[in-house]
Amino acid sequence: MIRTTSILALVSALLVSCAQHRARQQPREVFQRGEEWKHAPSWASASLRQDWWKSFRNSRLNSHLATALAHNPGLRVLGTRLERARAQTGQARAAAWPSINLGSGLVFGNEQTRMTRFSPTDLEPWASTGSVSWELDLFGRLHAGTRSAREAERAAFWDLHAGRLLVASKVADAHFRILRLNQERNLIADSIVANRKIVGVWRERRKAGLLSDTELLRHEAEHESLTRTLLDLDRLRGLAHLQLETLCGGSSLPRTSSHLSDVRIPALPTRTTSAVMTRRPDLLAAESRVRSAFQLEESARLHLLPSLTLGAGASGESASLLSGFREWTASVGPRLDIPIYDPRRLASVDVHRAATDEAAALYRRKALLAFQEVEGSYLNLASRHRQLQVAQREVTALEKARKNTLDTFENGIVSQIELLESERRSLEGKRQRLALRHALLRDHLALIRALGGG
Repeated sequence: MIRTTSILALVSALLVSCAQHRARQQPREVFQRGEEWKHAPSWASASLRQDWWKSFRNSRLNSHLATALAHNPGLRVLGTRLERARAQTGQARAAAWPSINLGSGLVFGNEQTRMTRFSPTDLEPWASTGSVSWELDLFGRLHAGTRSAREAERAAFWDLHAGRLLVASKVADAHFRILRLNQERNLIADSIVANRKIVGVWRERRKAGLLSDTELLRHEAEHESLTRTLLDLDRLRGLAHLQLETLCGGSSLPRTSSHLSDVRIPALPTRTTSAVMTRRPDLLAAESRVRSAFQLEESARLHLLPSLTLGAGASGESASLLSGFREWTASVGPRLDIPIYDPRRLASVDVHRAATDEAAALYRRKALLAFQEVEGSYLNLASRHRQLQVAQREVTALEKARKNTLDTFENGIVSQIELLESERRSLEGKRQRLALRHALLRDHLALIRALGGG
């Protein structure tokens, strides 16, 4: 009767322990997976490579990127995080292997036992212990922890590649900004030279009494305004060069005198929705974190089930470290742990379940933002291309008008004001065209980031 009661109590305890939490399916976020992006033109079929920056055909940019990818401090941080994640994977995997421990130490005092009729007996000064323990992964708890660590390692791996993509795009952006400032500075410098000649003519006419002081001062102020703009461009160029050197890990970089017009605008890339979700590194990192959190939740849930540990242990006392044992004990056999009610384990399951739901929500938000970035980049690029074509026609017309005005001014047909206004319009048109070309390159970089590089 007693044996039957004990068996029924043990079976009831097992059933209660197993029924406290049931498994659930991993959260899944469903997104629309169209064959093509809505705003992607049909002719844009060029695929991006991992070395996408070579499509700009700029050797100085290639050199800067090689330096940045090798020495950028942010990438070093991401690299060390990946190494730590790999070590944590090994730590989680080691939990499934047996552990062996040996120990020895000094013990002073005496003991009273029934065997000696409670008479005090001096203890041997040296006590030694040894144990072997191996938890059998009956329900896969330890394996779930290993899978979680492995997914966290994959997330760190994709974080590193997302960092490389971000650093590469920032280096390219800083380099293009320097090239734009170089070209814009040359435009301003040429305009200052032309304006200086005109001001010289006006000064001669002022001496001859053909021009008032007010008009001369107004044109000299215009000349000083261009000079101030030139100084500000030098400041911006210095800041851009400093940012570029910082991205390259503090390396000293030579200054370039190239222009933005020397950079080739590559073909517009395209990619399907499913391809972006499977190749964009930050999305892959977020997806790995969802799987890692879910496996941690599974490990916490399985920790509510009984666990079986095989072990053996021995201990003994001796007069010295090398002498034989005066007395010793040894034990070997399995040990069954049945968690009937453990509030800490139950709370751990709830915490990890909430963490899984949070990771899934973060993944969905990141995916929707990625779709928005891609769509916005395609819209911007299409508009920039059309604007650049219009700006090119505008600059061509303004340049022809400037040359015609200059010819008629030298023949004394038009006034100085008309010539100055023609020079100003031509300069403004060229600067606008340069700004649009720079914006087009920046939008192309934004699309590359949104598509995941290549």
